[in-house]
Amino acid sequence: MAKEQVLYRKWRPQKFADFVGQDHVKQTIVNSIKANKVSHAYLFAGPRGTGKTSMARLLAKAVNCSDIKSDGEPCGECKNCQAALSGIMIDLIEIDAASHTGVDDVRDLIEKVNLAPSVGKYKVYIVDEVHMLSKNAFNALLKTLEEPPGHVIFILATTEVHKLLPTVVSRCQYFDFHHLSWDEIINQLKKVVSSEKISITDDAVSLIAQNSEGSLRDSLSILDQVVSLGVSEIDKQTLEKILGITDNTVVQELTQAILNKDTLVGIDIINNVYFKGYDINQLTKNWIGYLRELLMIRLGNEELVSRSADEKKIMGSQSQQLSPNELINLLQRLIEANNNYRIASIPQLALEMVMVRATDDTKKLASKTANPKPEPAPQTKPKIQEPESIKSKPNSNFWPELCQKVSITNPALSALMKNSQVDLQGDKLIITAPSEFLKDVISKANNLLLISSTANELGIKNAIVECVVSQTVNKEKNQVAKVFDII
Repeated sequence: MAKEQVLYRKWRPQKFADFVGQDHVKQTIVNSIKANKVSHAYLFAGPRGTGKTSMARLLAKAVNCSDIKSDGEPCGECKNCQAALSGIMIDLIEIDAASHTGVDDVRDLIEKVNLAPSVGKYKVYIVDEVHMLSKNAFNALLKTLEEPPGHVIFILATTEVHKLLPTVVSRCQYFDFHHLSWDEIINQLKKVVSSEKISITDDAVSLIAQNSEGSLRDSLSILDQVVSLGVSEIDKQTLEKILGITDNTVVQELTQAILNKDTLVGIDIINNVYFKGYDINQLTKNWIGYLRELLMIRLGNEELVSRSADEKKIMGSQSQQLSPNELINLLQRLIEANNNYRIASIPQLALEMVMVRATDDTKKLASKTANPKPEPAPQTKPKIQEPESIKSKPNSNFWPELCQKVSITNPALSALMKNSQVDLQGDKLIITAPSEFLKDVISKANNLLLISSTANELGIKNAIVECVVSQTVNKEKNQVAKVFDII
Protein backbone atom coordinates (compact mmCIF):
# COMPACT_ATOMS: atom_id res chain seq x y z
CA MET A 1 0.00 0.00 0.00
CA ALA A 2 1.49 3.34 -1.06
CA LYS A 3 2.21 5.78 1.73
CA GLU A 4 0.04 8.89 1.45
CA GLN A 5 1.93 12.18 1.19
CA VAL A 6 1.62 14.70 4.00
CA LEU A 7 -0.26 17.83 2.98
CA TYR A 8 2.62 20.30 2.99
CA ARG A 9 4.57 18.08 0.57
CA LYS A 10 1.55 17.29 -1.57
CA TRP A 11 0.76 21.00 -1.88
CA ARG A 12 4.33 22.19 -2.53
CA PRO A 13 3.96 24.59 -5.50
CA GLN A 14 5.01 23.31 -8.93
CA LYS A 15 4.83 26.71 -10.64
CA PHE A 16 5.38 30.29 -9.55
CA ALA A 17 1.69 31.17 -9.91
CA ASP A 18 0.85 28.64 -7.15
CA PHE A 19 3.45 30.02 -4.75
CA VAL A 20 1.78 31.66 -1.72
CA GLY A 21 3.12 35.03 -0.57
CA GLN A 22 6.66 36.44 -0.96
CA ASP A 23 5.61 38.41 -4.07
CA HIS A 24 8.76 40.57 -3.88
CA VAL A 25 10.91 37.44 -4.22
CA LYS A 26 8.74 35.69 -6.79
CA GLN A 27 8.53 38.65 -9.19
CA THR A 28 12.27 39.32 -9.16
CA ILE A 29 13.18 35.69 -9.84
CA VAL A 30 10.56 35.29 -12.60
CA ASN A 31 11.85 38.46 -14.28
CA SER A 32 15.44 37.16 -14.19
CA ILE A 33 14.34 33.83 -15.74
CA LYS A 34 12.41 35.60 -18.51
CA ALA A 35 15.45 37.78 -19.25
CA ASN A 36 17.78 34.76 -19.04
CA LYS A 37 19.85 36.58 -16.40
CA VAL A 38 19.90 34.21 -13.43
CA SER A 39 22.50 34.77 -10.71
CA HIS A 40 25.26 32.29 -9.87
CA ALA A 41 24.37 32.38 -6.14
CA TYR A 42 21.22 33.14 -4.14
CA LEU A 43 20.63 33.50 -0.42
CA PHE A 44 17.09 32.86 0.88
CA ALA A 45 16.69 33.94 4.52
CA GLY A 46 13.63 33.92 6.74
CA PRO A 47 11.52 32.03 9.31
CA ARG A 48 10.65 28.37 8.95
CA GLY A 49 7.76 27.37 6.71
CA THR A 50 7.76 30.54 4.60
CA GLY A 51 8.73 28.96 1.27
CA LYS A 52 12.53 29.12 1.03
CA THR A 53 13.05 25.51 -0.09
CA SER A 54 9.96 25.56 -2.32
CA MET A 55 11.22 28.67 -4.11
CA ALA A 56 14.68 27.11 -4.48
CA ARG A 57 13.21 23.99 -6.09
CA LEU A 58 11.01 26.05 -8.39
CA LEU A 59 14.03 28.06 -9.52
CA ALA A 60 16.00 24.85 -10.17
CA LYS A 61 13.06 23.43 -12.12
CA ALA A 62 12.63 26.59 -14.22
CA VAL A 63 16.29 27.03 -15.22
CA ASN A 64 16.45 23.40 -16.41
CA CYS A 65 13.08 23.33 -18.18
CA SER A 66 13.47 22.37 -21.86
CA ASP A 67 10.45 24.43 -22.94
CA ILE A 68 10.23 27.43 -20.58
CA LYS A 69 7.08 29.52 -21.13
CA SER A 70 7.15 33.19 -22.09
CA ASP A 71 5.94 34.19 -18.61
CA GLY A 72 8.90 32.44 -16.95
CA GLU A 73 6.89 29.40 -15.80
CA PRO A 74 8.33 25.86 -16.28
CA CYS A 75 6.30 23.84 -18.80
CA GLY A 76 5.69 20.95 -16.41
CA GLU A 77 5.72 18.48 -19.32
CA CYS A 78 9.35 17.99 -20.37
CA LYS A 79 11.56 15.22 -18.93
CA ASN A 80 13.38 17.61 -16.61
CA CYS A 81 10.13 19.04 -15.21
CA GLN A 82 8.75 15.54 -14.69
CA ALA A 83 11.97 14.51 -12.93
CA ALA A 84 11.69 17.55 -10.66
CA LEU A 85 8.07 16.66 -9.90
CA SER A 86 9.08 13.10 -8.96
CA GLY A 87 12.03 14.27 -6.86
CA ILE A 88 14.61 12.49 -9.01
CA MET A 89 16.15 15.43 -10.84
CA ILE A 90 19.82 14.45 -11.23
CA ASP A 91 21.13 17.99 -11.60
CA LEU A 92 19.42 19.19 -8.41
CA ILE A 93 21.61 18.45 -5.38
CA GLU A 94 20.15 19.22 -1.95
CA ILE A 95 22.49 19.34 1.05
CA ASP A 96 21.43 19.59 4.68
CA ALA A 97 24.17 21.70 6.25
CA ALA A 98 23.00 20.68 9.72
CA SER A 99 24.37 17.17 9.11
CA HIS A 100 27.20 18.11 6.71
CA THR A 101 28.96 20.82 8.67
CA GLY A 102 32.62 19.93 8.15
CA VAL A 103 35.21 21.24 5.74
CA ASP A 104 35.60 17.77 4.18
CA ASP A 105 31.91 17.80 3.14
CA VAL A 106 32.41 21.15 1.39
CA ARG A 107 35.64 20.03 -0.31
CA ASP A 108 33.82 16.99 -1.67
CA LEU A 109 31.13 19.32 -3.04
CA ILE A 110 33.75 21.61 -4.64
CA GLU A 111 35.44 18.70 -6.38
CA LYS A 112 32.15 17.74 -8.07
CA VAL A 113 31.19 21.31 -9.03
CA ASN A 114 33.32 21.25 -12.17
CA LEU A 115 31.47 18.22 -13.57
CA ALA A 116 29.01 19.23 -16.30
CA PRO A 117 25.24 18.83 -15.75
CA SER A 118 23.89 15.40 -16.70
CA VAL A 119 20.66 16.38 -18.47
CA GLY A 120 19.86 20.03 -17.78
CA LYS A 121 21.51 23.37 -18.46
CA TYR A 122 22.54 23.95 -14.84
CA LYS A 123 23.63 21.98 -11.80
CA VAL A 124 21.76 23.54 -8.88
CA TYR A 125 23.04 23.12 -5.32
CA ILE A 126 20.51 23.87 -2.56
CA VAL A 127 22.28 24.15 0.81
CA ASP A 128 19.65 24.18 3.58
CA GLU A 129 20.36 25.65 7.05
CA VAL A 130 23.65 26.95 5.66
CA HIS A 131 24.42 28.82 8.91
CA MET A 132 25.27 25.42 10.43
CA LEU A 133 28.46 25.10 8.36
CA SER A 134 31.68 25.48 10.34
CA LYS A 135 33.89 28.52 9.79
CA ASN A 136 36.48 26.42 7.97
CA ALA A 137 33.77 24.98 5.72
CA PHE A 138 32.60 28.49 4.87
CA ASN A 139 36.13 29.60 4.05
CA ALA A 140 36.57 26.59 1.75
CA LEU A 141 33.32 27.46 -0.03
CA LEU A 142 33.99 31.19 -0.49
CA LYS A 143 36.14 31.07 -3.63
CA THR A 144 33.79 28.69 -5.43
CA LEU A 145 30.79 30.75 -4.30
CA GLU A 146 32.34 33.90 -5.75
CA GLU A 147 33.35 32.43 -9.12
CA PRO A 148 31.54 29.12 -9.74
CA PRO A 149 31.60 27.46 -13.18
CA GLY A 150 29.01 28.89 -15.58
CA HIS A 151 26.86 25.76 -15.33
CA VAL A 152 26.45 25.95 -11.51
CA ILE A 153 23.90 27.82 -9.37
CA PHE A 154 24.13 27.87 -5.57
CA ILE A 155 21.00 28.51 -3.49
CA LEU A 156 21.71 28.94 0.23
CA ALA A 157 18.79 28.84 2.67
CA THR A 158 18.88 29.85 6.34
CA THR A 159 16.64 30.77 9.25
CA GLU A 160 19.50 32.62 10.99
CA VAL A 161 21.16 34.90 8.47
CA HIS A 162 22.95 36.84 11.24
CA LYS A 163 25.21 33.80 11.79
CA LEU A 164 26.60 33.95 8.24
CA LEU A 165 29.91 35.58 7.45
CA PRO A 166 29.44 38.95 5.71
CA THR A 167 31.73 37.70 2.95
CA VAL A 168 29.24 34.89 2.20
CA VAL A 169 26.22 37.23 2.14
CA SER A 170 28.01 39.69 -0.17
CA ARG A 171 28.61 36.98 -2.78
CA CYS A 172 24.91 36.13 -3.12
CA GLN A 173 21.74 37.73 -4.41
CA TYR A 174 19.95 38.13 -1.08
CA PHE A 175 16.19 37.64 -0.61
CA ASP A 176 14.36 38.11 2.69
CA PHE A 177 11.34 35.83 3.24
CA HIS A 178 8.63 37.10 5.60
CA HIS A 179 5.97 35.46 7.76
CA LEU A 180 2.84 34.92 5.71
CA SER A 181 -0.16 37.11 6.50
CA TRP A 182 -3.30 35.79 8.16
CA ASP A 183 -5.27 36.23 4.90
CA GLU A 184 -2.65 34.36 2.83
CA ILE A 185 -2.72 31.37 5.18
CA ILE A 186 -6.53 31.37 5.48
CA ASN A 187 -7.01 31.47 1.69
CA GLN A 188 -4.56 28.63 1.08
CA LEU A 189 -6.08 26.49 3.84
CA LYS A 190 -9.55 26.95 2.33
CA LYS A 191 -8.18 25.97 -1.07
CA VAL A 192 -6.60 22.82 0.40
CA VAL A 193 -9.65 21.68 2.41
CA SER A 194 -11.91 22.25 -0.60
CA SER A 195 -9.68 20.22 -2.91
CA GLU A 196 -9.07 17.47 -0.34
CA LYS A 197 -12.79 17.38 0.60
CA ILE A 198 -12.02 17.92 4.29
CA SER A 199 -15.06 18.85 6.40
CA ILE A 200 -13.98 21.74 8.62
CA THR A 201 -15.67 24.88 9.93
CA ASP A 202 -14.44 28.39 9.19
CA ASP A 203 -13.78 28.93 12.92
CA ALA A 204 -11.47 25.92 12.96
CA VAL A 205 -9.61 27.12 9.86
CA SER A 206 -9.17 30.51 11.55
CA LEU A 207 -7.85 28.84 14.70
CA ILE A 208 -5.28 26.87 12.68
CA ALA A 209 -4.11 30.11 11.04
CA GLN A 210 -3.79 31.83 14.43
CA ASN A 211 -1.55 29.04 15.74
CA SER A 212 0.64 28.70 12.65
CA GLU A 213 2.77 31.75 13.56
CA GLY A 214 2.91 32.89 9.94
CA SER A 215 4.16 29.52 8.65
CA LEU A 216 2.14 27.87 5.87
CA ARG A 217 3.93 24.58 6.47
CA ASP A 218 2.96 24.65 10.17
CA SER A 219 -0.67 25.36 9.31
CA LEU A 220 -0.79 22.40 6.90
CA SER A 221 0.93 20.18 9.49
CA ILE A 222 -1.73 21.09 12.10
CA LEU A 223 -4.47 20.33 9.57
CA ASP A 224 -2.81 17.02 8.70
CA GLN A 225 -2.60 16.05 12.37
CA VAL A 226 -6.31 16.60 12.91
CA VAL A 227 -7.37 14.90 9.66
CA SER A 228 -5.32 11.79 10.55
CA LEU A 229 -7.55 11.22 13.61
CA GLY A 230 -10.51 10.50 11.35
CA VAL A 231 -12.89 13.10 12.82
CA SER A 232 -16.03 13.36 10.67
CA GLU A 233 -16.19 17.14 10.96
CA ILE A 234 -13.50 19.37 12.38
CA ASP A 235 -14.84 22.29 14.38
CA LYS A 236 -13.13 24.76 16.69
CA GLN A 237 -13.97 22.84 19.87
CA THR A 238 -12.59 19.59 18.44
CA LEU A 239 -9.41 21.34 17.38
CA GLU A 240 -8.95 22.91 20.80
CA LYS A 241 -9.33 19.57 22.59
CA ILE A 242 -7.06 17.63 20.25
CA LEU A 243 -4.23 20.16 20.11
CA GLY A 244 -4.65 21.74 23.53
CA ILE A 245 -4.84 25.22 22.00
CA THR A 246 -7.18 28.14 22.56
CA ASP A 247 -8.41 30.84 20.22
CA ASN A 248 -8.25 34.62 20.53
CA THR A 249 -11.57 34.75 22.39
CA VAL A 250 -9.82 33.58 25.55
CA VAL A 251 -7.03 36.17 25.43
CA GLN A 252 -9.58 38.86 24.56
CA GLU A 253 -11.54 37.89 27.69
CA LEU A 254 -8.39 37.90 29.82
CA THR A 255 -7.51 41.37 28.57
CA GLN A 256 -11.06 42.56 29.19
CA ALA A 257 -10.90 41.23 32.76
CA ILE A 258 -7.89 43.49 33.34
CA LEU A 259 -9.71 46.45 31.80
CA ASN A 260 -12.73 45.71 34.01
CA LYS A 261 -10.44 45.36 37.06
CA ASP A 262 -12.09 41.97 37.70
CA THR A 263 -9.41 39.76 39.23
CA LEU A 264 -11.66 36.78 39.98
CA VAL A 265 -13.05 36.60 36.43
CA GLY A 266 -9.50 36.58 35.06
CA ILE A 267 -8.39 33.82 37.44
CA ASP A 268 -11.50 31.76 36.60
CA ILE A 269 -10.68 32.00 32.87
CA ILE A 270 -7.09 30.84 33.49
CA ASN A 271 -8.18 27.88 35.62
CA ASN A 272 -10.97 26.95 33.20
CA VAL A 273 -8.36 26.72 30.44
CA TYR A 274 -5.99 24.67 32.59
CA PHE A 275 -8.53 22.16 33.96
CA LYS A 276 -9.93 21.53 30.47
CA GLY A 277 -6.49 20.22 29.58
CA TYR A 278 -5.28 23.10 27.42
CA ASP A 279 -1.63 24.11 27.34
CA ILE A 280 -1.03 27.01 29.77
CA ASN A 281 2.32 27.75 28.13
CA GLN A 282 0.61 28.06 24.75
CA LEU A 283 -2.04 30.33 26.28
CA THR A 284 0.71 32.60 27.62
CA LYS A 285 2.37 32.78 24.20
CA ASN A 286 -0.97 33.57 22.54
CA TRP A 287 -1.62 36.34 25.04
CA ILE A 288 1.85 37.79 24.50
CA GLY A 289 1.20 37.85 20.74
CA TYR A 290 -2.22 39.42 21.27
CA LEU A 291 -0.91 42.18 23.54
CA ARG A 292 1.93 42.90 21.11
CA GLU A 293 -0.68 43.46 18.41
CA LEU A 294 -2.70 45.68 20.78
CA LEU A 295 0.47 47.73 21.26
CA MET A 296 0.96 48.01 17.49
CA ILE A 297 -2.64 49.24 17.10
CA ARG A 298 -2.18 51.68 20.01
CA LEU A 299 0.94 53.07 18.30
CA GLY A 300 -0.88 53.43 14.97
CA ASN A 301 0.68 50.43 13.18
CA GLU A 302 -2.51 48.49 12.47
CA GLU A 303 -1.09 47.23 9.17
CA LEU A 304 1.22 44.94 11.18
CA VAL A 305 -1.79 43.12 12.67
CA SER A 306 -3.11 40.11 10.71
CA ARG A 307 -6.61 39.59 12.09
CA SER A 308 -10.18 39.52 10.81
CA ALA A 309 -12.13 42.78 10.65
CA ASP A 310 -14.29 41.81 13.67
CA GLU A 311 -11.23 40.99 15.78
CA LYS A 312 -9.53 44.25 14.82
CA LYS A 313 -12.63 46.16 15.93
CA ILE A 314 -12.51 44.60 19.41
CA MET A 315 -8.74 45.05 19.62
CA GLY A 316 -9.04 48.71 18.60
CA SER A 317 -11.47 49.33 21.45
CA GLN A 318 -9.29 47.54 24.02
CA SER A 319 -6.08 49.24 22.88
CA GLN A 320 -7.52 52.69 23.55
CA GLN A 321 -8.14 51.79 27.20
CA LEU A 322 -4.47 51.00 27.88
CA SER A 323 -1.49 53.31 27.52
CA PRO A 324 1.62 52.08 25.66
CA ASN A 325 3.51 51.89 28.97
CA GLU A 326 0.76 49.81 30.57
CA LEU A 327 0.84 47.40 27.64
CA ILE A 328 4.63 47.17 27.84
CA ASN A 329 4.49 46.46 31.60
CA LEU A 330 1.90 43.74 31.04
CA LEU A 331 3.98 42.20 28.25
CA GLN A 332 7.06 42.17 30.51
CA ARG A 333 5.13 40.34 33.22
CA LEU A 334 3.79 37.77 30.75
CA ILE A 335 7.26 37.13 29.36
CA GLU A 336 8.50 36.52 32.93
CA ALA A 337 5.52 34.21 33.50
CA ASN A 338 6.37 32.30 30.34
CA ASN A 339 9.97 31.86 31.53
CA ASN A 340 8.83 30.70 34.97
CA TYR A 341 6.14 28.30 33.69
CA ARG A 342 8.34 25.20 33.54
CA ILE A 343 9.70 25.60 37.06
CA ALA A 344 6.39 26.37 38.77
CA SER A 345 4.87 23.52 40.78
CA ILE A 346 1.41 24.90 39.93
CA PRO A 347 1.45 25.61 36.17
CA GLN A 348 -1.31 28.24 36.22
CA LEU A 349 0.19 30.16 39.17
CA ALA A 350 2.45 32.40 37.08
CA LEU A 351 -0.49 33.61 34.96
CA GLU A 352 -2.68 34.07 38.06
CA MET A 353 -0.01 36.33 39.57
CA VAL A 354 0.09 38.39 36.36
CA MET A 355 -3.69 38.78 36.53
CA VAL A 356 -3.67 39.85 40.20
CA ARG A 357 -0.93 42.43 39.68
CA ALA A 358 -2.39 43.79 36.44
CA THR A 359 -5.92 44.22 37.81
CA ASP A 360 -4.48 45.78 40.96
CA ASP A 361 -2.58 48.31 38.83
CA THR A 362 -5.71 49.30 36.89
CA LYS A 363 -7.65 49.70 40.15
CA LYS A 364 -4.98 52.05 41.50
CA LEU A 365 -4.90 53.99 38.24
CA ALA A 366 -8.71 54.27 38.15
CA SER A 367 -8.79 55.43 41.77
CA LYS A 368 -6.15 58.06 41.12
CA THR A 369 -7.96 59.28 37.99
CA ALA A 370 -11.32 59.45 39.78
CA ASN A 371 -9.89 61.21 42.85
CA PRO A 372 -6.99 63.32 41.64
CA LYS A 373 -5.00 64.98 44.39
CA PRO A 374 -5.26 68.77 44.26
CA GLU A 375 -2.25 70.67 43.04
CA PRO A 376 -0.22 72.02 45.96
CA ALA A 377 -0.99 75.64 46.75
CA PRO A 378 1.71 78.02 45.48
CA GLN A 379 2.92 78.79 48.97
CA THR A 380 3.60 75.06 49.69
CA LYS A 381 5.82 74.53 46.65
CA PRO A 382 9.54 74.29 47.35
CA LYS A 383 11.28 77.49 46.33
CA ILE A 384 13.78 76.07 43.94
CA GLN A 385 14.71 79.53 42.63
CA GLU A 386 16.72 80.22 45.77
CA PRO A 387 19.81 78.02 46.40
CA GLU A 388 19.39 75.70 49.34
CA SER A 389 21.71 73.44 51.26
CA ILE A 390 22.06 69.85 50.06
CA LYS A 391 20.58 68.85 53.42
CA SER A 392 17.33 70.75 52.90
CA LYS A 393 14.24 68.63 52.23
CA PRO A 394 11.10 69.14 50.10
CA ASN A 395 7.78 68.83 51.93
CA SER A 396 7.34 65.41 53.50
CA ASN A 397 4.63 64.27 51.08
CA PHE A 398 6.56 65.18 47.93
CA TRP A 399 8.76 62.07 47.58
CA PRO A 400 6.02 59.45 48.26
CA GLU A 401 3.73 61.27 45.81
CA LEU A 402 6.47 61.36 43.17
CA CYS A 403 7.19 57.63 43.61
CA GLN A 404 3.47 56.84 43.39
CA LYS A 405 3.00 58.79 40.14
CA VAL A 406 6.10 57.21 38.60
CA SER A 407 4.78 53.72 39.50
CA ILE A 408 1.83 54.20 37.12
CA THR A 409 4.24 54.39 34.18
CA ASN A 410 7.25 52.44 35.47
CA PRO A 411 6.66 50.30 38.59
CA ALA A 412 10.23 48.96 38.62
CA LEU A 413 11.75 52.45 38.69
CA SER A 414 9.35 53.52 41.43
CA ALA A 415 10.46 50.58 43.60
CA LEU A 416 14.11 51.62 43.23
CA MET A 417 13.27 55.24 44.05
CA LYS A 418 11.57 54.24 47.29
CA ASN A 419 14.93 52.94 48.53
CA SER A 420 16.59 56.28 47.79
CA GLN A 421 16.46 59.78 49.32
CA VAL A 422 15.82 63.16 47.69
CA ASP A 423 17.16 66.67 48.31
CA LEU A 424 16.85 70.02 46.56
CA GLN A 425 19.87 72.17 45.74
CA GLY A 426 19.00 75.24 43.76
CA ASP A 427 17.45 74.05 40.50
CA LYS A 428 18.71 70.50 41.01
CA LEU A 429 16.73 67.56 42.35
CA ILE A 430 19.37 65.30 43.90
CA ILE A 431 18.48 61.60 44.35
CA THR A 432 20.83 59.70 46.65
CA ALA A 433 20.84 55.98 45.90
CA PRO A 434 22.06 53.38 48.43
CA SER A 435 24.27 51.57 45.88
CA GLU A 436 26.18 52.07 42.63
CA PHE A 437 23.87 49.62 40.88
CA LEU A 438 20.71 51.55 41.80
CA LYS A 439 22.40 54.81 40.91
CA ASP A 440 23.27 53.48 37.41
CA VAL A 441 19.72 52.25 36.81
CA ILE A 442 18.03 55.45 37.97
CA SER A 443 20.52 57.55 35.97
CA LYS A 444 19.38 56.16 32.62
CA ALA A 445 18.27 59.03 30.39
CA ASN A 446 14.66 57.86 30.01
CA ASN A 447 14.32 57.35 33.79
CA LEU A 448 15.66 60.81 34.61
CA LEU A 449 13.31 62.32 32.04
CA LEU A 450 10.31 60.54 33.60
CA ILE A 451 11.28 61.71 37.11
CA SER A 452 11.77 65.28 35.90
CA SER A 453 8.42 65.47 34.09
CA THR A 454 6.62 63.91 37.07
CA ALA A 455 8.29 66.33 39.49
CA ASN A 456 7.18 69.13 37.19
CA GLU A 457 3.55 67.97 37.62
CA LEU A 458 3.98 68.14 41.41
CA GLY A 459 5.24 71.73 41.33
CA ILE A 460 9.02 71.27 41.07
CA LYS A 461 9.28 73.21 37.82
CA ASN A 462 12.15 72.66 35.35
CA ALA A 463 14.24 70.78 37.88
CA ILE A 464 17.47 69.15 36.75
CA VAL A 465 17.44 65.58 38.11
CA GLU A 466 20.74 64.06 39.17
CA CYS A 467 21.41 60.74 40.90
CA VAL A 468 24.40 60.17 43.20
CA VAL A 469 25.48 57.27 45.35
CA SER A 470 25.36 57.52 49.13
CA GLN A 471 28.62 58.71 50.71
CA THR A 472 28.14 56.01 53.35
CA VAL A 473 28.36 53.36 50.65
CA ASN A 474 31.57 54.86 49.25
CA LYS A 475 33.08 55.14 52.73
CA GLU A 476 32.27 51.51 53.55
CA LYS A 477 33.64 50.38 50.19
CA ASN A 478 36.89 52.26 50.81
CA GLN A 479 37.25 50.74 54.26
CA VAL A 480 36.81 47.22 52.90
CA ALA A 481 39.26 47.95 50.09
CA LYS A 482 41.91 49.13 52.54
CA VAL A 483 41.58 45.92 54.57
CA PHE A 484 42.42 43.90 51.47
CA ASP A 485 45.08 46.40 50.35
CA ILE A 486 43.43 46.98 46.95
CA ILE A 487 43.58 50.79 46.92
